[in-house]
Amino acid sequence: MSDTERPGRSQSSYDLQGAFEARDGREAGELYDSWAEDYERSVASWGYTTPAVAAGLFGRYVRPEDGTVLDAGAGTGITGEILALLGYGDIVGIDVAPKMLELARSKGAYRELRQMELGGRLDFPDDAFGSVVSTGVFAAGHAPPESFDDLIRVTRPGGYMILSVRTDVYEEGGFKEKQEALEREQKWQLVDVSAPFAHLRFEDPDLKIQVFAYRVL
Repeated sequence: MSDTERPGRSQSSYDLQGAFEARDGREAGELYDSWAEDYERSVASWGYTTPAVAAGLFGRYVRPEDGTVLDAGAGTGITGEILALLGYGDIVGIDVAPKMLELARSKGAYRELRQMELGGRLDFPDDAFGSVVSTGVFAAGHAPPESFDDLIRVTRPGGYMILSVRTDVYEEGGFKEKQEALEREQKWQLVDVSAPFAHLRFEDPDLKIQVFAYRVL
């Protein structure tokens, strides 16, 4: 029996499972767009903690005066809204799902929001941002580990990147290999990492994530 056939699963659970089974980021974006209006209510009911953990780690290394923040995979703007409340006033967000961006825009936390897909070259110049935050993006059926290359390109040397990666794809999805390769190539340096935690603990307590903090070299 598949996850979507389990008795008692809600329609929102189907949306979550479908997003994780997407073939690529664009297909995941289409699924998130169909889910946009109910997204925040759903993930809040599941105990979604990734944005809070990422914001805590972000605040440890990045000051509000350290330049423009890129929220890569902004979704409905949950992380951006938290950062804005903490005093980060210059945030740019990108996401592949336009309806999610509409909801993010309504929060008033972002200077600019643009539809853009991670995994290729982003439409930003080199060293455009002082820091990057990315939550809920590096998971099955979402953005690939190759996304890190261009996120590094658009982050100025000395800036920090705070990224969540799901533990089930960390090794099998090539993230561990890519992250360690970028360290060997002296593209970035790992400065902090959270312990694995159940970021959707009321929906699937076995599904875990880690938040990494890197300094761009």
